[in-house]
Amino acid sequence: MTLPERFAVLRHRGFRRLLTGRTVSVLGDGLYTVAAMWLVFELTGSTAYTGLAGFLTQIPGVLSLFVGPIVDRSRLDRVLTLSEVAQGVVVLVVPLAWLAESLTVAVVLATMPVLSLVGLFAGPAQTAAVPRLVPDGSLVRANAAATAVGKTVDALARGIGGALVVLVSAVGVYVVDAVTFLVAAVLFVGLDVPGSASADGGESEGPSQTGDHDPFDREAYVRDLREGIATLTDSVLGLMLVGSLFANFLFGVAFAVLPSFAADLGGAGTYGLLLAGLTGGTVVGSLFSSWVESVPLGRTTIVGLTASGVLFAASVLVARPLASVALFALSRVPVGIYNVSVLATLQSGVPDDRLGRVSSVLSSASSLVSPVGVLLGGLLGELVGAWSVLLASAAGTVLTAAYWLVVPSLRTFDAPTAVEPGSLG
Repeated sequence: MTLPERFAVLRHRGFRRLLTGRTVSVLGDGLYTVAAMWLVFELTGSTAYTGLAGFLTQIPGVLSLFVGPIVDRSRLDRVLTLSEVAQGVVVLVVPLAWLAESLTVAVVLATMPVLSLVGLFAGPAQTAAVPRLVPDGSLVRANAAATAVGKTVDALARGIGGALVVLVSAVGVYVVDAVTFLVAAVLFVGLDVPGSASADGGESEGPSQTGDHDPFDREAYVRDLREGIATLTDSVLGLMLVGSLFANFLFGVAFAVLPSFAADLGGAGTYGLLLAGLTGGTVVGSLFSSWVESVPLGRTTIVGLTASGVLFAASVLVARPLASVALFALSRVPVGIYNVSVLATLQSGVPDDRLGRVSSVLSSASSLVSPVGVLLGGLLGELVGAWSVLLASAAGTVLTAAYWLVVPSLRTFDAPTAVEPGSLG
């Protein structure tokens, strides 16, 4: 495929506008992540509060399971626009409180779950809009472009966010963030997303108005959910899930104390670079995952997670801003490889008619475990210090590799490309 053919998907005007709006929106999300966590640490100096902030930001993700049906039955361009407008309004609460000289950590914490809730609709709406804006033959390239742009901009935004906190303060970054949400909303206003195709070949913009049937079958929903859970518990995927949830928990523990660790190394700028390294390393790992797709997953996971834990510990012990950031980013490369490899295994091994249910169960479980880790990490940071918590998290990553080593079905698990379709059902 020639280079012009790879970028041919950008010829579609609607997709270009969606991608531009998504880019601006991701920029705002990245800036907010840095500003919010740093502002909480600045106001309190406490890792317990940063842990609570991370918990309040992430816990609404548990509800993502219920957002999809709402998005599917709504006009996507309106969902995208209203989501950005709502996020911009919520973000402005903090600067307005500062102007009124009533800014407290309680105000900052109160805005976090609200912002996360209104932002839950943006991701599913953007994902659902892509196949309506580009032809089927261009879907892979369109999704690849959206993912690459999103991850790259997110990494840059976190680095820029740290620098902006130094230049204009965390509250100032909130104002910049509100502007990005406004710009994204304006871009989405001009987006015309076609309705989904109905059974008779027409277009549908929302729920049926006939009243002939209940659009939500509760018994079927419960039955499908049980089947999704059973697919996990009755196969090796359940053992993989245990390891993945433990890894997500450990990451949450470490994430809570990163502001304190960064403050000791160099301040807000270092914190932004650490977050940028987090995303950048994961992206690089995702790109390298194709190099090991034919290698047994058990082998790459054991070696990769061991290397990740050692590199993470080294980033803490070296205690030099640039060296720590570089080692931290390198420690995330094996995680990026692991994420893509497990996803490919899931997509190949789980029967197509259960993949959505299994993915939803995994997403909800991860959205519950990670916030708990963040909350606990913040509390432990107060008791034993940020450095001890980070080293314990690094050791836990190595223990996750050891878990894969001692469980026979995981240790000997074949390459993602060797998984038979539907074999994990």
